[in-house]
Amino acid sequence: MKSMLNLELEGRQIKLYPGDSVEKWGEITHATIEGVLVLILKVKKGSWSNSKYKVGTEYFIPWNNLSFAFENAPA
Repeated sequence: MKSMLNLELEGRQIKLYPGDSVEKWGEITHATIEGVLVLILKVKKGSWSNSKYKVGTEYFIPWNNLSFAFENAPA
C-alpha cells in the first residue's frame, strides 16, 4: 500500500477543504509523516468571514485535519 508521501505532493496546487464557504487554494511546499506545509495562493471569502488564512502565508496542516482536491488556483 502506498503512503501519501509517495505521491510526490510537493509543488502541487490544491484546493483546501473543498465545499467550505471560504475557498482556499495553495501549493504544497513540504510533505512529511505528520502533515503538509501549504503556501496560500488565493482566498475567496465574503465580507462576513474572518478566515485566518492569508495569501502568502505558509501553514502546517496535519493529515488528520486535512481535506483537499488537486486543483490549480484561479487567476
